[in-house]
Amino acid sequence: MTITDRTVTDRPVTDRPVTDRPATDRTVVAVSERLVLTRPQEGDAEAMFAVHGDPETNRYNPHGPQRDLAQAQEALDGFVADWVRDGVGYCAVSTRDEPEVIIGFAGLYLHTLDGERVFNLYYRFRPSAWGKGYAAEAARAAMAQGRPRFPGIPVVALIRADNLPSRRLAERLGLVADPDGRVDAEDRLIHRMA
Repeated sequence: MTITDRTVTDRPVTDRPVTDRPATDRTVVAVSERLVLTRPQEGDAEAMFAVHGDPETNRYNPHGPQRDLAQAQEALDGFVADWVRDGVGYCAVSTRDEPEVIIGFAGLYLHTLDGERVFNLYYRFRPSAWGKGYAAEAARAAMAQGRPRFPGIPVVALIRADNLPSRRLAERLGLVADPDGRVDAEDRLIHRMA
């Protein structure tokens, strides 16, 4: 069974033909070897809260975990609005084997940092998905889909200095910390695509 052609781009991220994409009713943004990135949609608030409300996934988040489902819904509404406004944004991430089960969120958010238009690279997954390389795979897929559509927009990642796992991942993805130790308004190191 194949999905309908409701993709954001006609080019698959992998060499796999479009017909090899997993069956899902969600709008597919990108497909990688093991993952499917889809547009967040109404009804994803519980999955959003499962990821963003977990204290373990928010150990380095300056805002802490989401407090309740209402806060998750508010964040989800923002994710959905970003896609409507910009045609790009954070994605719900699932495995190809279970495309309807959201294991995390990752992608690029278009915003302004210090007066410059940039993509913020983001990845956050349920603890059960940790240690499998999903964050790197999802981030690469999101960048491969988004960057060609917005040439010249740099990719940054805002990461607390003590969040060594995320900083190592950013470095593996080609982002380096500002050599002058520059931080954003929330005291997060600014990592930039080299």
